[in-house]
Amino acid sequence: MRRPCFYLGIDAGATKTHALVADDAGHVRGLGQAGPGNWEGVGLEGAYQVYATAMEEALAEAGLQVSELCAAGYGLAGMDWPGDEVRLGTVLDRLGVPGPRILVNDAYAALRAGTRSGYGVAAIAGTGTTVAGCNPQGQRFRTFGEGMGLGDIGGAGDIVFWALRAVAQAYIGRGRPTVLTERFLALYGLESFAELAEKLCRHEVEPPRPALAPMVFEAAEAGDPVAREVLSFVGHELGANVAAVARRLGLAGTAFELVLAGGVFRAQSRIFVSAVLDPVRAESPAVQPIILHTAPVVGSVLLAMQAAGLPVVAEVHDRLAAETRARLQSPA
Repeated sequence: MRRPCFYLGIDAGATKTHALVADDAGHVRGLGQAGPGNWEGVGLEGAYQVYATAMEEALAEAGLQVSELCAAGYGLAGMDWPGDEVRLGTVLDRLGVPGPRILVNDAYAALRAGTRSGYGVAAIAGTGTTVAGCNPQGQRFRTFGEGMGLGDIGGAGDIVFWALRAVAQAYIGRGRPTVLTERFLALYGLESFAELAEKLCRHEVEPPRPALAPMVFEAAEAGDPVAREVLSFVGHELGANVAAVARRLGLAGTAFELVLAGGVFRAQSRIFVSAVLDPVRAESPAVQPIILHTAPVVGSVLLAMQAAGLPVVAEVHDRLAAETRARLQSPA
């Protein structure tokens, strides 16, 4: 008789890390949580401690030993370059999880969590942004995720950057007046943009943070044309990257699933989402956009099942997503 199989998924981000243990039917057996897990921020030893803490908490709830796991899937922030697979692989070896594993950038975990098929494109728009895709042949491709200098525009930080730029252009007379000027000045308690510009250049005040993006959304929804243009521009840039990744993977022109993940999408700005979809629909009119409401760690578990050769049917995906969502929303 075949022994029960249990699968470990870890999703490690810049702010928190989740570990999830599930069985082959997609039932959640254990859930663990720890702090920031991006090795670029906490170091390799720090990342190991975070992964181990989250995993041990999930195993303890499941009543399992690490030796009883069959496979693992890891979606890790900071898994950006070929060399990262080697250094992070060494860290993961120390966890002692037996069986096969899949190690990917955390954007691919979000893609797997949001799609039943496991292929399509994911546009991640949080503080920063990246676009990642996978086709039915298993080929993966993604943008660099290293900011506008390497072609990634679409995150909250970009929205705030371009909003401040628009205010500066309004001040010098190149751009139209905007309510964003008043909003920025009110935040800093200043009377003129010239004063704010001086303090920013002299590093006397902190630069505007990505967390100010809701201010731009509110101004756009209130009808400010400049704020609307900022959201349209940033959204279009992100959508153009989605279209490029789809072309690269041979998905352009098909009805592929497009997972829209991250806090910027959860803000549900129609202006921003429409701007993202416009360049995608120009090449792929039948694209299927999906706002992600499923924890990316679900995708990590599904990748573990894939590594073990277990066919993942829609029922398993949906059960795992629903049970994980219920667990994460319940009081601690």
